[in-house]
Amino acid sequence: MWLFFVVVLVSITTVAAPLTMWVTGYSNEEKRILNEIIADSFTKKTGIEVSITNLSWNDYEKKYLLAAATGDGPDVAHMGAIVAPQLGVRGALEDLTQYPNYTNLEKNTFPGLLKGWRYKSVSYGVPFGTYLYPMFVRTDILAENGLGVPDNWDEFRAIIPKLQAKGMNVSLAWGLSGNIYCDASMFMWQKGADWYNDSLTASMWDSPEGIAGFREYMELYTKYKIEQETGISLRSTNFRTGKVPIIFGNIYSDYGIFNLTAPEIKGKWSVKVAPGVKRDGTMHRDVYAGPSTMSIFKSSKKKNEAWQLLQFLASAEIQSQYASRIMNEIQGITFVPTDINAFRALPIPEKDRQIIEEQAKHAKTPPFSLAPREMAYRLLDFAAHEVIQQGKDPTAAIKDAAKQMTSELQKKNKEFKRFLDKL
Repeated sequence: MWLFFVVVLVSITTVAAPLTMWVTGYSNEEKRILNEIIADSFTKKTGIEVSITNLSWNDYEKKYLLAAATGDGPDVAHMGAIVAPQLGVRGALEDLTQYPNYTNLEKNTFPGLLKGWRYKSVSYGVPFGTYLYPMFVRTDILAENGLGVPDNWDEFRAIIPKLQAKGMNVSLAWGLSGNIYCDASMFMWQKGADWYNDSLTASMWDSPEGIAGFREYMELYTKYKIEQETGISLRSTNFRTGKVPIIFGNIYSDYGIFNLTAPEIKGKWSVKVAPGVKRDGTMHRDVYAGPSTMSIFKSSKKKNEAWQLLQFLASAEIQSQYASRIMNEIQGITFVPTDINAFRALPIPEKDRQIIEEQAKHAKTPPFSLAPREMAYRLLDFAAHEVIQQGKDPTAAIKDAAKQMTSELQKKNKEFKRFLDKL
């Protein structure tokens, strides 16, 4: 009889223990809202308690890698898309394609956001929110100067000297002091290049399309002298004053900040789809997207409960609810859902929503990579600064970067071969 009570007690303790979830880079307000939504809807319905721990952007990757090595990770892991591949190939994350309803979740997601944590038929996550970088335009200033909104890069380049003649300029999202890979990728992707080949064994930056895209990107600085310094506060000031009437920015921060801090230009600006390149009769307007992903650690003892939570958070209803609360309770923030139906319910003007959705359809994230994505970021950064600061030819700079990237990819393919053979 005593054994029966012990078994019952252990079972109750196991059920009562909360599901653990690590989130990355959340503010206290964002964590509070997420906690409340989970408690009010998920826990009340399922009885499953969830304990959320917030990790800082500075060291979250190290903490996840350590958790993978020790087998002491959370049940559910929310992270930037750059980390999931590294954990997945090490066998630390569940292949979510094996879980019920995964296909439906994927179908409801903007397609360009998926390949960052997919490897062939394996997927290590589902997305939850994304950064997006379209174009913002002071339509009043362009109209005053007889200029239209640029639809392609030829029109964009033609506008630059006309604005500069009036003491104004244009800027990309990150300039030369931030995440250069976001801007560089936009140009290479629109030309038809990707970061890696289909087998993920070699860089494609040195393909004819990659070279052409990188050269075009660099010439905006070397030949057209666009703004080199950007940043949230600088973008806001320059856009508000009209010093930089065309910028590329982040919907998450810039869209809300422009509405919040610049009432004097209300009705005088608009968000626009990025200029594109016409290939094969189709206009390509690819821009970089930075989605986060939610994954399940293989070490979890509560995988079924974890999958219930992932489905809950990935649903259109909850992403829509989360987005609305974020935007109502945190001034200047615009949460961009990755679920298409949730996106269409965003509490923003319909004309803006349609434009942002069109840009989201062209948004992409770099493909799954065995090599640390930070290395790719660093190599593109070095290549750009070699061109700007040392006068190196863009073709030579991107070829050198591609050579180093290919070497790293080949090394990582050998290192992870034993894992890949199991997939």
